[in-house]
Formats: sequence, structure tokens, C-alpha cells
Amino acid sequence: MKTSIILGLFFSCVFLSCKKQEVVCTGNCYTLNVNGKVVNALTNINTPNVPLIIDQVKFVGLFSSSKTLQEFTSKSEGTFSAAPSIDTTMFQDGYFLALKVKENNDYMTLPRPDDIRLYDLSTNSFSNLNIQVYPKAKLTIKLNRNQSDNFQYFQVAYYFVDNQDFFPFSILSPQDINQTQLIVPTSADIYTKIRVTKRNSSGVSIATLDSIKCLKNATNVYTVSF
Repeated sequence: MKTSIILGLFFSCVFLSCKKQEVVCTGNCYTLNVNGKVVNALTNINTPNVPLIIDQVKFVGLFSSSKTLQEFTSKSEGTFSAAPSIDTTMFQDGYFLALKVKENNDYMTLPRPDDIRLYDLSTNSFSNLNIQVYPKAKLTIKLNRNQSDNFQYFQVAYYFVDNQDFFPFSILSPQDINQTQLIVPTSADIYTKIRVTKRNSSGVSIATLDSIKCLKNATNVYTVSF
């Protein structure tokens, strides 16, 4: 019974940390000037209709409290501007602002950094921004377990820009396998490199690297046999 209560409280905290609430300034209000452009990193062309979001965020231990301040999209010429009203005392309470591309079907950003942050009003980090996006494609990575070895670690990572890895799958033993495929976002029209790392029972790690060029609105499949 005690364990169930603890688990219930834990999942309640996780749920609350992800729940979005809208922020309305009621005092100490300041109009923040947010502006810049969204650029397709592959073509270097300004990109319209990309959804953006400004969140008010605070970390509390392992969890974060996130409230939506404003949502908007890049204009027809790829530029954007917003003027949210913020309570300036929020910075004193440990909050900061995070501007990022909202999850969508057409464009994505690199895994780090995945947002632009403002910790106080002494900087102009929300002005003259140049946000790079990549045309999104869907990649299915099939996990084909065709060996009987007992490994200590297995990881599938992928990237389309050097040193900007995504890590969709890692396990410590064959008994931890609970998926047969991964459906992940990647950039269309350039090569996605897939790195597979396995550490055998003797502690020796072997990594392989392969690539696939994904297309938007196409069936992109890569099989990992291990």
C-alpha cells in the first residue's frame, strides 16, 4: 500500500512537471521585445510558418515547471516578432524564459541546444535571433536481434550534424530489450549517420557507423542487426 502511494505521488509530480499553464502578467509588467528570423539550415533561406513558443521555466530538483508565455509563427518572409508581457520579479524566483521551435511535422532543430534562454533583462539574447531549422523526415530503425551473445551495453545513436547526436535507445543487457523498432525524427535530404555501439561480456566495445539519406513523406527504414 505504501509503495503504491509513493509511486502515485511520483507519477503525479511527473505529470505536473509536464503540464502547461498560460502565464498572465498581473504586476511588475515589462514588454519584452522578441525578434529574429527562422532559416532553413540546408538552403540558408528564410522559412515561413514555423511555430515558435516562449515558456516560463523553473527547475525544482529533478523536475521542471513550465508555463506557456506566448505562441506565434514565423511570417511569410521568415521573420518573427513578439512582445510578451512578463513579470520582472520572476527572475528573482528562479524562473527563466525559453524560446524554441514548437513540435511540428515539418521542421526540427538540433538536440542541443534545443532552446534559447533569457535569465535576466540585462542581456538582449531574445533580439536579432537566427533560428536554424531542418526539414523533418521520419526514420524507422528496426531492431533485429539475430545473435545469442550476452552483452553489457547496447546503444543506438544517430546524427545528421557532427557532434549533435540523438540517443533514442540504450540498454544494459539482452533481457532489457523491449522494442523491435524506433520511429525517430531526422533531417530530410541529407545523410543521417547511425552509430551502433555494443560492449560484449568481456567489456570490449565495438562501434559501427552507417548512413541513410531520408526523404520527406517517404518510407525511410534502416535495420540494425545485433
